[in-house]
Amino acid sequence: MNNIFITGASGSGKSTLVQQIIEGMDLKIEGIRTPDIRRNKRRVGFKLVNVATGEEGILAHIEQDEGPRLSKYRVNMEDLEEFTEKCLRDISPETDLVVIDEIGTMELYSDKFEDAVIDILESNIPVLAVLHRNYVSKFNKYGTVYQLEDNFEKVKVDIENRLAEMLSQNKR
Repeated sequence: MNNIFITGASGSGKSTLVQQIIEGMDLKIEGIRTPDIRRNKRRVGFKLVNVATGEEGILAHIEQDEGPRLSKYRVNMEDLEEFTEKCLRDISPETDLVVIDEIGTMELYSDKFEDAVIDILESNIPVLAVLHRNYVSKFNKYGTVYQLEDNFEKVKVDIENRLAEMLSQNKR
């Protein structure tokens, strides 16, 4: 399978690694990112960002009134499912790589999200995804899992090389 997962402890740099990898690539990339929302250096939620367009929504927030609760956050199911359709279901055939940051508990509250992720993982389009460590055993059959610890640069080089190899094979 042409899918790469990055997993590791919270704060290990998984999302940073994905961002650095895709910034250095001249490819048609689609998908979804979920960066922190910070207020006074404190995390208060998570955005949804369409990788292709930059459009933003809210995945979860401490001030969200409804939706499934995870810790101090509530998941915004409406935005999550809207972004699932835009970013994971409506993929252009010319797309070189799909980025999913992250496949985790918040995102998996949505059956639509999980179904879309599995469909993409089973497609011929390569995927680079952050995978929460609790879901490695559920998704590792769909690709190669890289464990991020004190090995950021090594994993980055390994993934960049693997992606280059995969993408050159897909161009043939």
